[in-house]
Amino acid sequence: MKSKPTLPPAKPLKSGFVAIAGRPNTGKSTLLNRLLGTRLSIVTPKAQTTRENVLGILTDDKIGQIVFMDTPGIHRAREGGINEYMVSQAREALAAPAVVWYLVDPNSRVEHEETVLKLLSATSAPVLFILNKSDLKLSALPPTLKLIEQVHARALALNINLQTPEGAEPFRISAYKGRGVKELLAETWKRMPEGEFHYPDPDQLSDRPVRFFVAEKIREQLLLQLGEELPYSCAVEITSFDENSTPPRIEATIHVERDSQKGMVVGAAGRKIRDIGSAARAEIEKFMGTKVFLGLTVKLLKEWSRDAEALRRLGYHLPEKRREQERSRPRG
Repeated sequence: MKSKPTLPPAKPLKSGFVAIAGRPNTGKSTLLNRLLGTRLSIVTPKAQTTRENVLGILTDDKIGQIVFMDTPGIHRAREGGINEYMVSQAREALAAPAVVWYLVDPNSRVEHEETVLKLLSATSAPVLFILNKSDLKLSALPPTLKLIEQVHARALALNINLQTPEGAEPFRISAYKGRGVKELLAETWKRMPEGEFHYPDPDQLSDRPVRFFVAEKIREQLLLQLGEELPYSCAVEITSFDENSTPPRIEATIHVERDSQKGMVVGAAGRKIRDIGSAARAEIEKFMGTKVFLGLTVKLLKEWSRDAEALRRLGYHLPEKRREQERSRPRG
């Protein structure tokens, strides 16, 4: 009687976090969406579109699980307010990842990267140096080649564990077109530690609730359909989410900072708010896979982007040190 062949032991699964970091508008959200095959993070041409860390979960039952953290663009932010909150989110994501993806725009300059590099110097994780938008011709021009050399030298001076495919040459990708993304992912898997899945459901794409993404879809339309500065003065709050009604009924409030902004969001005869609502509803329906009712209201929440109490109400919690300063500040 022939004995059954002995199967080789299965390879241990890998699991870990990857923080996607960089300056505003470097394509971090586009890259996350490309990896997951869905529009999880909102994307617009405007800088600082992302306000909060968004987790995207990529599970391969043969290799393992990578939890990506799409972070807000790192920039010089004044103390207090929404901008400090955004940078604190990026700093939090860089606290203990297995790997960092450092995205750089070929149009950037090394002095503009300094704020990002200083934050990266605080992590001991390997930092993969990635030049995005490689489909643009300028990625091969002398200014970009000089930028690559300068970033590499600055990272060396700051003791950043910067990793590249060869020499100072970064990973070159196009998140928009998908070029180089598979190769980047393969290199990332090599650096992932062995471990159990952080999220056991293989179909789970994020840890955020549906209402978070609904609010983001509305804010995306504010960024796309309003002027340059006005969307940054807007915050979206989901006030009611009834999934038991047919169709699901969603009520949301768009908060503005100044009374004069209400009319700008509503528009003449209410046309602007109808356009925003119609486009947002279409995106929400794609995301949820069902028809929905969406009601939008515009209200004044004075100077919300600078007020700690208003920020907390909207879910933007300032770092602890700043909260203590706000508590001790005289009122009135």
